[in-house]
Amino acid sequence: MKIPLSIYYLSFSLLLLSGLSQAGAETLHDAIHLAWQADPRLSSFHADAFAARKEAKAARAWFPDSPTITGEYLDDHFIGSKVGYTTYQGGINFPLWLPGQSRAIANEALGNQEVADANTQVEKLVTAVRIVTLTSEATLQQETIRNLRHADSLLGNIAHVTEVAYQNGELSGSDNEAIVAEKETLEGRISDAVQSLDGIKADLEALTGHEDIPDLLSLSGHILDGRNMALNVERDPRVRLAEAIRGVSKASYEVARHSKIPNPRLGVMVSRQEQYQSPWDTQVGVQIQIPLPSAARNTPMEMKAVRAMAAADRDAILARRKVQTEYRQVHTRFRSSLTIMQHSEATNVALQKRANDLENAWKVGEVPVIEYLRARRSALEAQQRASQANVVWHTAMIRMMLLTGETP
Repeated sequence: MKIPLSIYYLSFSLLLLSGLSQAGAETLHDAIHLAWQADPRLSSFHADAFAARKEAKAARAWFPDSPTITGEYLDDHFIGSKVGYTTYQGGINFPLWLPGQSRAIANEALGNQEVADANTQVEKLVTAVRIVTLTSEATLQQETIRNLRHADSLLGNIAHVTEVAYQNGELSGSDNEAIVAEKETLEGRISDAVQSLDGIKADLEALTGHEDIPDLLSLSGHILDGRNMALNVERDPRVRLAEAIRGVSKASYEVARHSKIPNPRLGVMVSRQEQYQSPWDTQVGVQIQIPLPSAARNTPMEMKAVRAMAAADRDAILARRKVQTEYRQVHTRFRSSLTIMQHSEATNVALQKRANDLENAWKVGEVPVIEYLRARRSALEAQQRASQANVVWHTAMIRMMLLTGETP
């Protein structure tokens, strides 16, 4: 039995979707492409571009509108007349393009195609930035959970020793309670961080179809080698979109300028008359309809196009300023985050060593437990700042790549 082609394509599509659902996003590059494939707005923009191409093709047709067929039948028998006068009358007329109108409408349609293509690139940039933002937030929460669990593990070991010492009367109740309270605080912070991470995973799953967190920290500064990180404003999708809209506004003005009157119509008419002893019975004629221009119609149409052009010029200037400002901010953040990361890492190493030293000193009774807990808390915060600085540096590096038209 022959399998219908539609069923074959359906089976192939289901197999393809099944394969995509099992493949996670291990890298940031994979996550961005999965998000692009699942973005319904991209399909909408592709449909807009296809429709604009069809409209441009239609603007090259012979006539701007459909031909009209007319027909009439007149007969005096209906009123009881005995003259026998009967008339058959019919015709067909065609609308005509105004000079330059077809070209202007085609240019407007092609401009709409460029807008749709630019919208596609803008949506891709927005989606990529969203994926990078969620990935950085998720990575920061992962680092936070790791740091908190490490500190909780250290306190857990000490809490076991202090509990035994407290039961044997070797440690005061206040010292034991301080350690227990610190450990409970850490476990509460771990729970909050896990909850936040689950929410970010849900957002990632909504965009990519998977809750896998791409490995952001595996990317190093070497990915910038051989890449041009200089900003080219004209390549930015937002500027391209603003320029495309600007082009459409000018094309719309040209359409209004070449449409001063409704389209004239040219037609052929045939009339057949049947009457007793009539010297004629058939007539052929030409029909022409040429509307006259009207300021009440044309002025609002042209002024609407003028306002659209002014708004498009404004948006194009603002888009360039926004892109330049954003690039400068991201570039500054990239340079400063590297310095901050180096200093925070040095601070982290020093405070970790201090916390370990005070732990040893507390075990031999040289410092109170409060001093040790304060040192351990400071070491944890330093570790958190170092992790945050590392994530911020990686995020700024990726954002720079996206702004310069590169995909990690």
